Amino acid sequence: MTDRLQVYSTNQIRVTFDPATCQHSGACLRTLPSVFEVNEKQWIRPERASAEEVIRAVGKCPSGALKATLVTSVHPTAGSLPGLQPEPPAPVVITVRDHGSLLVEGPYRVVAADGTLIREGVKCGLCRCGASKTKPFCDGSHKEIGF
Repeated sequence: MTDRLQVYSTNQIRVTFDPATCQHSGACLRTLPSVFEVNEKQWIRPERASAEEVIRAVGKCPSGALKATLVTSVHPTAGSLPGLQPEPPAPVVITVRDHGSLLVEGPYRVVAADGTLIREGVKCGLCRCGASKTKPFCDGSHKEIGF
C-alpha cells in the first residue's frame, strides 16, 4: 500500500506532503510549529501563517516531501521565487444562464476603467440585462423586467 499525497490549501498557497518521501527530520515542526502540528488530524494548517513564512519552512524540508506552490492569481511573480513551482492558473468558466446572469466560476478580478479593483474572488454573477442596480454584478433585476 502506498501513502497518498496530502494537499492543504488556502487562497494564497498550496502545500503538498508526500508521506512516502518524508525523512521525519522534524525541520518543518521546529521551523513553524503553528502550521505543522502532528498532533492534529489536519496536521498542516497553512492559513496560520503568511505564505512567505510557509514557503521558508517548506524550503527547510530535506527530503522534498513538502512542496509549496503559490496561487498565481494572487501572486503573479510566483515563478520568480527560487525552488517554487508556480501553480498553473485554474481556468475561468463563464456560463450564460437562461434568462439570467453570466455566472463566473474560477479566480477572477473585476477592475474599473481607471484600474481600481472592484472585486476579486472565485464565483460571481455578472449582469447581462442592463437593469442591475449593482452593475457590473447581477442583483436579480432580470426577473423583474422579464429578461
